[in-house]
Amino acid sequence: MMNYSKLKFLAVILLSITIYSCSNNDDISDPITLGSNVTVTNTFQSTAFTQGAELAIEDLFHQPAGALAATSSISESVEFPSYLLNLYDIDIDKNSISFELVAKANDATYGDLFRVMEADTYDRYYFTFENTQDVNGFTSSNASVNLRIDSDTVLVVEIGEGYDFKPGQSFTITLN
Repeated sequence: MMNYSKLKFLAVILLSITIYSCSNNDDISDPITLGSNVTVTNTFQSTAFTQGAELAIEDLFHQPAGALAATSSISESVEFPSYLLNLYDIDIDKNSISFELVAKANDATYGDLFRVMEADTYDRYYFTFENTQDVNGFTSSNASVNLRIDSDTVLVVEIGEGYDFKPGQSFTITLN
């Protein structure tokens, strides 16, 4: 009889721990916080086009500093539709950053630039958040796209050598 009581007590304790563990998933945070404001800016670096210097995209388009930066609040919709003079739709959610190249093949701004990107060429997108995010790592759906975690408020999507820069191209960076 005593063994049955001990087993019953142990079963109740294990059940309580299991229920507490399952209900305590609130401690696990998403990498990106919905409702956070984020600003995106772009730079380009290439031995062929910029002599190896990383330049703000405004310099290449002869625009005032910061003119092509955009700010949005992270939500369930696309945060940056037609970003960078209608080049990319950029969507950020609590677990990922997705890019879709929406410029058309005959686009006046980008049409002559579509190609497979060369060595030592980097198209970087800086995402600066108003508050701390919890991004610890990532996976990319495209081997030519990387994520650099500069700080708990700055993420940099880096598109590089081998990226097939053409209409319809898309990729997703899954965050953890």
